[in-house]
Amino acid sequence: MGRDAGRRMSIAQRYAAGLRGTYSDPAAHDRLTAMIRSQGQSPDADDTCRNYGLSGSGEGKLFAAFAIIEKVFPGSLPASAQGIGSCVAHSTRNAALGTLACEIAAGKPDEVSGKIEGIPEVPEAGRLDGVIATENLYWFRGHSGPDGWNCDHAAEVICSQAGLMIRKNYDSIGIDLTKYNARTEAKWGRPLPPSNVADVCREHLMRTATRVKTFNDLRDLLNNGYCISSCGGESFSSKRDENGVSSRTRGGWAHAMAYLAVDDRDVVKRRYNGEPLILVQNSWGPRWSSGPRRVMDSDLEIPLGSFWARWSDIKNRYAVAFSGVNGWPPQTFDNWTGRLF
Repeated sequence: MGRDAGRRMSIAQRYAAGLRGTYSDPAAHDRLTAMIRSQGQSPDADDTCRNYGLSGSGEGKLFAAFAIIEKVFPGSLPASAQGIGSCVAHSTRNAALGTLACEIAAGKPDEVSGKIEGIPEVPEAGRLDGVIATENLYWFRGHSGPDGWNCDHAAEVICSQAGLMIRKNYDSIGIDLTKYNARTEAKWGRPLPPSNVADVCREHLMRTATRVKTFNDLRDLLNNGYCISSCGGESFSSKRDENGVSSRTRGGWAHAMAYLAVDDRDVVKRRYNGEPLILVQNSWGPRWSSGPRRVMDSDLEIPLGSFWARWSDIKNRYAVAFSGVNGWPPQTFDNWTGRLF
């Protein structure tokens, strides 16, 4: 495929044609493991849930982090479609946005600083384009070229180098991140950003991460507001069914996507052959998918550009959850949920 032909294709078509947005990296896996352990945490979500008393907390429940994102940062999802093969940065951003919004809603003090996270000031254009930038995450991928990264390295980077940068103009470094820009996203990689830029990136790091392998751990982490980035080779229909569910398709995408809700209710499992559902937020903009968005037996609508997936369709994906606080304390969201859950 020629370069001009590739430019004429949509981002979804480019992934279907073989664009490699994500790949495994054993060295990055080992580095992330070492980083998490150095923080006194566990890289295994099963240990994390058990150690912090989260196990079983989401059983039989619907929890929709995307609804909390919408309350804290109205209109922020789905944000602009990625313009290059930077899906890992977008998935990581969407998971971090969910964790941040839930932390704000929970109102728990930071266990290190004692600070209660408030809603950051975000220009309207930045709020409507995902609140948090993806460009600075992708600058630390460590290689040149626009395409491809991995979930392990991205998790390490957001906790140690890139952090969360609000979508706004950074006059001090001469970079405007208010609106997504694929050229800015590909600005660095090899070499890494210069020191003055890297210093700004490190100002608001995520605290830690843990790897999620089982449904129970995924359910219980999401139920406590810890959202998840995933990497894998599965592809899904752009058509949702009457409940917003998309089915696996033939072929595949080397692609990263975020998990922003879980539905373990009996009414859902009866409808889907005993299977719970996970809300997958894609990064291809609002128009790549179509179909109903109403959540079963609720007042909720899932975000544009997202879909529910059956657990069996995503169970082999690589998944990393993020914490914005020191560890993984149980969180509740009574003041923000109202009738939604």
